[in-house]
Amino acid sequence: METSQRTRSVRPKFPPVFFKSYNISGHGGDGFNRWVLLCLGLLNAVLLIVAVVFAIKCAKVKEDSLHISNPAVTQLFNELDYLRSNHSDVIEAEEEAKKALESAINNHKEVKVKIEQLKTVNDGYEKQIEALRSEKTNLKSNISALENSCDKCTPGWILFNSSCYFFSSTESSTAKRNWHESRMDCVSRGSDLAVIDNQQEQTFVSNTIKLLKTNPHQWGNGFWVGLTDIATVGTWVWLNNVTEVEQRYWMDGEPNVEEENCVIIIYSSTNPWKTRYDGNCNVHRLDWICELPSR
Repeated sequence: METSQRTRSVRPKFPPVFFKSYNISGHGGDGFNRWVLLCLGLLNAVLLIVAVVFAIKCAKVKEDSLHISNPAVTQLFNELDYLRSNHSDVIEAEEEAKKALESAINNHKEVKVKIEQLKTVNDGYEKQIEALRSEKTNLKSNISALENSCDKCTPGWILFNSSCYFFSSTESSTAKRNWHESRMDCVSRGSDLAVIDNQQEQTFVSNTIKLLKTNPHQWGNGFWVGLTDIATVGTWVWLNNVTEVEQRYWMDGEPNVEEENCVIIIYSSTNPWKTRYDGNCNVHRLDWICELPSR
């Protein structure tokens, strides 16, 4: 009894209104706790609802951002794949270009070789054409000479003034003889080796040799004529026994060897008067010129 009384005396005294307002009885702590729990539950519910709402909002925002960014990302990946594919194509194109360049270089070398070959062939053709032109000129000259000598000279002989001339190369370009054999051939034709005794005859013979020459070397186009110093060395006499006194027809330095006793005449482009030189009558084998009076 004392204890309870002491307890009651220690308990604070609240106004009756307080307990009435909150419906708290003398046992009063249990009701207050339930009220607090109820408030906390409601607060948790509100927080849960708020969390759910925020989660939904975040999901929606995330979804919207994905919808927004996903095409851009896809485009970027597509462009990346395209660039990778183009990179491979570029590498392949580069390799093909290298191969094409090597092939072009090889073709260029082959074409260059063919050009050189064609150039050589063309040079050969040009030489042949030049030779044919020369032969054509010779043939025209021979035709003209034959026409002029008609009824006055034997066929194959060329008429000049009152004489007929036979140039052995017109009959055969390969038949070559020494001086003595050449004279025998002329005699067999009823003539003798040519005697050149005037300036006009010298010009005619020189120009005819010019047309008939076929050897690229000047000395190879020489013709035997009827002038020798066989009887007396140093005294040059024609076959008609006329001594040659004209010195201007000798080439520079000619005559020059005692053993060379027969005269060869050529065409000289540098000086048409200097056309004679002495040769070995027995050793040199050349063309020859025959002469006889016209009919």
